[in-house]
Amino acid sequence: MKISDFAGYGDKMEQLMRSVQAGRIVHALLLTGPHGSGKRTMARLFAQAMVCTGHDRPCGACPACKRFLAGSHPDVHVVRPEKKSIGVDEVRELIDALALRPYEGGRHIVIVEQADKLTPSAQNALLKTLESPSGEAMFFLVTDAPGALLPTIVSRCQTVRFSDLSVEDCAGVLKRRGIEPERARELAGLSQGSVGRALEIDGDGEYRALRQKVLASLEALNGRASVAGAAAPLEEDKGSEDAMLGVMEIWARDLMVLQSGALPYQSGDEARLRRSKIDGRALLNGVVLARMQLASNVSWPNALENMYFQLTDSGLIGR
Repeated sequence: MKISDFAGYGDKMEQLMRSVQAGRIVHALLLTGPHGSGKRTMARLFAQAMVCTGHDRPCGACPACKRFLAGSHPDVHVVRPEKKSIGVDEVRELIDALALRPYEGGRHIVIVEQADKLTPSAQNALLKTLESPSGEAMFFLVTDAPGALLPTIVSRCQTVRFSDLSVEDCAGVLKRRGIEPERARELAGLSQGSVGRALEIDGDGEYRALRQKVLASLEALNGRASVAGAAAPLEEDKGSEDAMLGVMEIWARDLMVLQSGALPYQSGDEARLRRSKIDGRALLNGVVLARMQLASNVSWPNALENMYFQLTDSGLIGR
């Protein structure tokens, strides 16, 4: 895959690439946008193009590209949270590596995945490097949540905002990756234009069954007395909480689109969406609350039932 093939962003990123090589922009890019919108893929493509020694960069065939793809290029440093966060010790180790001259190319390349997971002390340690660039390092900070970064970090970066593609563009990307046209269109609708989510769904053999179980559970809601029975099938799926909430979030967004008078992403489910008694915005708010409660160690059954009670109390249409 080439940078120019990246639907919606290829031309812009090619222009940025030329500017970086000419030394005309800042030495750090902050790539932000929703999960699955292509931020990490673009960061890797951009980084690979910068170390590539071929003619059509990234060529994927030169020794530098092969080392990059194998994760063994000495001038490329990838930092990601191994547990819940990226700590100051990991950043200090990175800074020590950047103090050495690049082995092969003209600069070090740093990709920080889930940059929002940097602890405050780690961000402050990184800030010193961003404030006093050596000219021998290029940073890519990738995050779904730029608000978790210090304003001083953000101000040292050039921000590139990603968004999900249209269903048509997303399906086109999937087809170029070898997915059959009909399947590509279905996946694009299910993911609401997110290539990353579409590929995750395609690789999950249990997604269809889980999705049907979640939608049946939502459709069983009809007053407070229905909550226990509606929630019970989902409470049995230990370890699938995030996936189930993801199905609800996508369904909620399509409900909101339909209830605003537009056509849903999941066109094949339009009739089912129209029959729903649930207000899309209320469901989306419930998903956000459930995720917050899970992060605070509330049990999944309690978080789910809290959300369902909230929906039956104020989130059902025509109550």
